[in-house]
Amino acid sequence: MAGPVIFQIEDGWFALTLVDKAAVGYLDTWQAPTGKSVETVLITDYGSPGGVDNWSCQITRGELTASANENSVDVPATFCAAGSTVPQPGTTSYAFEVEFLQDPNVEDGLTAYLFEHDTAEAYFALGLVAEGSPPTAVGRCRLLAGNFGGTARENLVSSLSLPVVRKPDVWFGSAPPGRIVRGDGTVTAAAAGTAKSDKGLVSA
Repeated sequence: MAGPVIFQIEDGWFALTLVDKAAVGYLDTWQAPTGKSVETVLITDYGSPGGVDNWSCQITRGELTASANENSVDVPATFCAAGSTVPQPGTTSYAFEVEFLQDPNVEDGLTAYLFEHDTAEAYFALGLVAEGSPPTAVGRCRLLAGNFGGTARENLVSSLSLPVVRKPDVWFGSAPPGRIVRGDGTVTAAAAGTAKSDKGLVSA
């Protein structure tokens, strides 16, 4: 019998950059800068914010959270049957939860970036290992300003819950090719080029 699966983030990466709707070939379906996919995008594709690591070294927690949309329909009782409640869940909503070390002493730091671009739409990336390998998630979120200041002589930390605009693309596995569950409902193998539909596996 197989033992429990244990996974820890030891060398993750994090990136943000504003959505540029004037970019060449821009489409509203893009989940990452220049339309790259979750298996091909790199931290350098997110531009210069935060320098070469795009603030990865300030992140103490990064998490994509899902919230159920719990709807139901009440069916009234009749002469023949008791009443009932039929679950009809709506589309799940997501948030990009981030906890980071504040850097108000850095003029172009993450604290300043979030304060400057409060409510702007941005591409995000969250890799739980080094870039270019699963598990990784990419998508679009709305930026929110973080905290400024805190308790004297303690490390200053901010926690944010950034609303995700639509279902992100997530690359699962421990090494390429892995399995990609895309926000549009398709499921693909990164290298094999197959896609899963309601009728089974078909050529991508």
